[in-house]
Amino acid sequence: MEDHSNLISTDLIRQSTKLYTRRKFIGLGLIGALGLSGGIHVINSTFGDQGKGKLKLIKPNFIPTPKEWSDKEVTVAWLGHASFLINFFGTRILIDPALNSNIGITPIGNYTIGPSRYIASALNSDEVGPIDLLLVSHAHTDHFDYPTLRKLESATTLAVTAKNTLPLWKGMNYQAIEELHWQDSKTLAGVKVKAIEGKHWGARIPWRKGMEANSFLLSKNGINLFFGADTGYTELIKQQLEGIPIDLAIMGIGAYSPKSFEDKHATPEQAWKMAEEMSAKWIIPMHWGSFKLSQEPMHEPMARFRQAASGQIEKVAIQETGVTWTLPR
Repeated sequence: MEDHSNLISTDLIRQSTKLYTRRKFIGLGLIGALGLSGGIHVINSTFGDQGKGKLKLIKPNFIPTPKEWSDKEVTVAWLGHASFLINFFGTRILIDPALNSNIGITPIGNYTIGPSRYIASALNSDEVGPIDLLLVSHAHTDHFDYPTLRKLESATTLAVTAKNTLPLWKGMNYQAIEELHWQDSKTLAGVKVKAIEGKHWGARIPWRKGMEANSFLLSKNGINLFFGADTGYTELIKQQLEGIPIDLAIMGIGAYSPKSFEDKHATPEQAWKMAEEMSAKWIIPMHWGSFKLSQEPMHEPMARFRQAASGQIEKVAIQETGVTWTLPR
């Protein structure tokens, strides 16, 4: 099949420049990225069912109750996709929140055009409670969701964003918004946050190539949590975490098909391998089951991950949206 990816991205840019202001057009990241990666075939196969009435939003079987969590423990809840709510010894952390029924471009206000959820977020923006620290790994729309971030605005919340993405936060009201480049670290709300380089890209729109994508190392009271965000397989992560005992690794296991996607999104087997290479005591797989962003079947990533973990499945702390887990001490 002829590769139309350049035509798609150019046409989208031309049309959107006419229809929207530059500020509104900044939301084109997901479709732009898909167009550049795989062209018409990928976009059709990924979004083909979205407008055919085939999708019914499934309620998760588990609902977190953060008001009941202890400030003396490390408690983690998977809200779906790459969104996590954590009580880290009293520091309330929210990572990559995309909590609405859709992700994608936002041409007018919070109106979103893009993929619909299969499984509802375990909590909505009103239910997560007060947040001390908000971490956004990169600018792709399934991690940097404008409607959710606007809903969460708070003068008491510190936010962390990737290098060269600060302009995307224009007009949002947070206590402070910190850009972290790879290897940068800063103690915020009592947690040491270090930006780790993985194997991904962070441009929300194709020409903003300087926008980076972070993984995060979070440390407090001698406990280290690693959030892998989006990354292809790389030994860079192991090298950066050398000598650091990782108590929990949260690893993406989806969006690896077609083969061209695998370079920036690890397969389930590669995600398990990276967690093993950093000697993580516990592992949580994510970035699967919520949105159809690639060609693999929705439940294939977790089936393959369980197979990869065969014989050590007890190390997998969470396997289902909405589950809450407390780090054993």
